[in-house]
Amino acid sequence: MSYSLPIADAPQSHTHMRRQLAEPQPKICLCTLAEQLKLDQVTIIGNASGEWQPAAEGLTFIFNGTQWSQQNAPQGQVVNIANGGFAESQYAFEVQGHPQAVQLAKALTQVATELTASLGCWPSSGLTTVVLMLQLAKHVQVQRMSLLPSLRRSIELPDTHHLPCMVHNWLGERRIAKTLLRDRLDWPEFTLMPWEPMSKDCETDKARETDSSENKQTLCEDPFEQLELLRQSNLASRLSEEDKHRLRQHLAKLAHTPYHIWQQCADHSKLKASEPLFFNHLPESQTSPWYLMDYHASQYLDAIRHQLAYCQQQLAD
Repeated sequence: MSYSLPIADAPQSHTHMRRQLAEPQPKICLCTLAEQLKLDQVTIIGNASGEWQPAAEGLTFIFNGTQWSQQNAPQGQVVNIANGGFAESQYAFEVQGHPQAVQLAKALTQVATELTASLGCWPSSGLTTVVLMLQLAKHVQVQRMSLLPSLRRSIELPDTHHLPCMVHNWLGERRIAKTLLRDRLDWPEFTLMPWEPMSKDCETDKARETDSSENKQTLCEDPFEQLELLRQSNLASRLSEEDKHRLRQHLAKLAHTPYHIWQQCADHSKLKASEPLFFNHLPESQTSPWYLMDYHASQYLDAIRHQLAYCQQQLAD
């Protein structure tokens, strides 16, 4: 199983967002805004791959980077949400294509600021828009968005460059999104299927060397306790290549741990404690976990994080 391209805010935009947190804008009343907008149907299109068309009814929201043709939609039916860092806006977002654009940008910034406390970092534009639209519209449909973009690095990406999606707490976003699921929210791509074991075709040469038969054995240990080794490795000032090789083996072992083992050990507190292992919201000024920047180690992260997200999905509230 693979994940599509992320809804990702560019690195430079997060400096801009830190200013927003330091200098919050006056709050607006979302109930009043809802009365002004009178939105019945809203469709939110994420930046993952796949074909899409503007909704036949109501507004369709897209994000900077989404490709579309204006000929396919009536005037004013498609609204673009851009990161304020790109648009040089005083707000963290700029809305294009709607008469109430300024108010919507303020509302998005307000919601994102409130979400930051629960996530430990600035939220993605996708989650922010979903949370806001559930307060403004009667019915919301979400497409091309799972809130679980891939952390797998490509071989061409320099080891000094971080993936744009790495700045968001996606497990935390899914934790919040799970509480929003209701009849008036149509979001089929949010629901995960069980993880399919990594195939040999998807693994690198280094990964194949790492995967001994011992790694594929059913583990008796609590995998959440095993995750603690990653947390400890983040505290080390420097890791040798020998240490990294050992930890890559450890990641491979976790990536092949069957779902039922994770499920037996999972609870809400363990899942929430695992969230900080998979993001760095300030990669320009804060050292990133080594495995997020390491090509070979990153090949295992999607499998591990999917197991965590699936446990999160299956646990009763």
